Amino acid sequence: MTLNQAADLRVKWKQRADRTPCEHLNLELEWNDLGHSKGNYICILCGESVAQRYLAA
Repeated sequence: MTLNQAADLRVKWKQRADRTPCEHLNLELEWNDLGHSKGNYICILCGESVAQRYLAA
């Protein structure tokens, strides 16, 4: 999911009539427009960044 797609999802999520919080059960890796990822995961329902993958040292 790109940063722009996540932003669109956040807007749509905030416009819903039902204001229950998202449980972030479905995640997708975040990508920028150039096809690079820093390892962040985005909820595919609400668009929030909810997890980050850390590289082992």
